[in-house]
Amino acid sequence: METTRRDFFRKAAQLTFLSAMIGGSAYLLAEDRIQLEGCADNQFCKKCQKLTACSLDKAKKYKEDER
Repeated sequence: METTRRDFFRKAAQLTFLSAMIGGSAYLLAEDRIQLEGCADNQFCKKCQKLTACSLDKAKKYKEDER
């Protein structure tokens, strides 16, 4: 199968986008800007709909601080 110029640029754009997504995710995880489990910071507890039933330590601390 012959690769056309259009196919080449389409594939290059797809690989660039995929690399940017993977690189951005790795950067956020490496810099501790996000966490894989739970909430990243108490700022999210304020608007969370599951706050009353949440069992995470940060949510418990947030609920105690609000009292």
